[in-house]
Amino acid sequence: MKLLTVLAAAALVAGIYHYRRYDRARLSRRDKVDERLAHAVRSALAGRASARVQVRCVNGTVTLSGTLPASERDVILAAALAVPGVAQVTNLIETTEPVGDLGPMQSGIATGA
Repeated sequence: MKLLTVLAAAALVAGIYHYRRYDRARLSRRDKVDERLAHAVRSALAGRASARVQVRCVNGTVTLSGTLPASERDVILAAALAVPGVAQVTNLIETTEPVGDLGPMQSGIATGA
């Protein structure tokens, strides 16, 4: 009976060890996918903005931040949303001039259809 208890405890410890190791590998793969997607978005935005736009990606959600003229903001948001793999874009871009008409991508979240 003691031998069976020891074997069960050893199997439990081994299972926990392998599960945690698998979980770390899965998180590492997700980080790599997010970094590749962020790089693809940065490439799509290259040359379209007059100022630097910060790009962050978590699970297919891209967050853009920075300060741009209002005329460039919608172009940047549309370009980011057009990148394959982007599920939604969170707009934290501030505009340099006041905007009279709040366009469809003024603030908040835009999602692809």
